[in-house]
Amino acid sequence: MEPQHVKANIQVIAASVIYGFSGIFFMYVKNMSAGAVVFYQLLFGLLALAGYLAVTGKLSGIRLRGKRKTLMLLGALNAGAMVSYYMAVSFTNVSISVLLLYTAPFYVLLLAPIFLKEKHNKKSLLALILSLAGVVIVIGPENLVSGSGIEPEYLAGVLMGLFSGLFYACVTITSRYLRNEYSGLEQLFISTFVTLVLLLPFVKQASVTALVENLPVLLFLGVTITSVGSILYFTGLLHVKAQNASILSLLEPVSTIFFAYLLLKDPISAETLLGCVLILSSSLLASLEEESKTENEPVFREKLPAGPELAECWEK
Repeated sequence: MEPQHVKANIQVIAASVIYGFSGIFFMYVKNMSAGAVVFYQLLFGLLALAGYLAVTGKLSGIRLRGKRKTLMLLGALNAGAMVSYYMAVSFTNVSISVLLLYTAPFYVLLLAPIFLKEKHNKKSLLALILSLAGVVIVIGPENLVSGSGIEPEYLAGVLMGLFSGLFYACVTITSRYLRNEYSGLEQLFISTFVTLVLLLPFVKQASVTALVENLPVLLFLGVTITSVGSILYFTGLLHVKAQNASILSLLEPVSTIFFAYLLLKDPISAETLLGCVLILSSSLLASLEEESKTENEPVFREKLPAGPELAECWEK
């Protein structure tokens, strides 16, 4: 492997691990709602990203063109994914939340035939089954059957986690629709700005005292995860195949669960590990399916800035 490709793979790996820290550091935020945290994370991240683009001379290339309403929708979906993920972390734990986020390929495979006119095959159906089985195991079959003994907050967290996966899947589909109109970088920058506008009402929920108290964590979430993570991912993907990038991205939930155990003492049960294997196997199958459809085309896989990865954008 050429040095350039080695460097690119390292960048993608580093970005995936960085994204995995979002839910963990969210747990260190005190007295702020999930919406307010997302707003300030994206605000600091967008400012840092704008500085990077200005220095590299790429900022002037970002502009609105066609499909503006769809681009606005992308920002709204991004907001939904981030807020619901952080709410899931609040009510359950980081490990379960990131696994439920990674049910996104399950929703994509369900919705793709409707919106993208993509047909199912045996591999995609197997991915659906694996993902569904993983979700059932993570939540607990006994909780699904009876519902007794499950705390309302935990149930709310599970639902928010499933919603985050659904929003993530919708971001994926919307991004693919925009791929011929906007580059991945343009989608990233503009949709983040839209998300900030939509989350403005949450600013009132955070007092000045809470903002000052949590400023170091918010800066880390914004600058390191949203900005640095995205930059590493963008630059790395220029020299990494889509299939390889999809596989390397699975390091995100794995690293999240590992560091949550080390730093937050989140328990890792046998059920969580089994659910992890099934859900990530589903994601891997879905990624391989995408590669088989586009193996003769130059593709570019993008992550939107959301701590956990929130989108796949494929552009020619």
